[in-house]
Amino acid sequence: MRAKAKPGEKQSFEVDCRLEQDLLDTRNIKLLTPVRVKGSFFYQNEKLNLSADASCRLQCMCDNCGEVFEREFKFKIDEEFVENYNSHNVEDYLINQAGINIDEAVSDNLLLNLSSRVLCREDCKGLCSVCGKNKNYQKCNCESNLDEIERKEENPFGKIKEVRGE
Repeated sequence: MRAKAKPGEKQSFEVDCRLEQDLLDTRNIKLLTPVRVKGSFFYQNEKLNLSADASCRLQCMCDNCGEVFEREFKFKIDEEFVENYNSHNVEDYLINQAGINIDEAVSDNLLLNLSSRVLCREDCKGLCSVCGKNKNYQKCNCESNLDEIERKEENPFGKIKEVRGE
């Protein structure tokens, strides 16, 4: 979004930001929709304060069970843009002659608001470490029969122990 602010005047805006997908690739997250940003900004003393609500649809992979799922994601953005190029910090968002570009602030806030662990649901049980079944959908007796299973060749994760030298 490019916007030019008038000093002392609060302005409302609504815009869709199309962010780069590679931003989320390392987290196994895919943007399914543009990020909808709705808010206002206020310009005063060579600074522009932006406050907005943002939302988008994400496709994620659960960190516990590996299941792919979709989720509506909402977050807030409260950022300051500065006009003085000579005294700005590297972290500052800048106002240029054309106005502001909020894409970087939107992508930074999206990443900061994502949880460090993405789960398909709060009570995700994950995968069985012995047979690999998704414990959210299938029950297994592996934990109660662990000694017997470890002796058998049918354990699909048994090769890991061989590689480790256990």
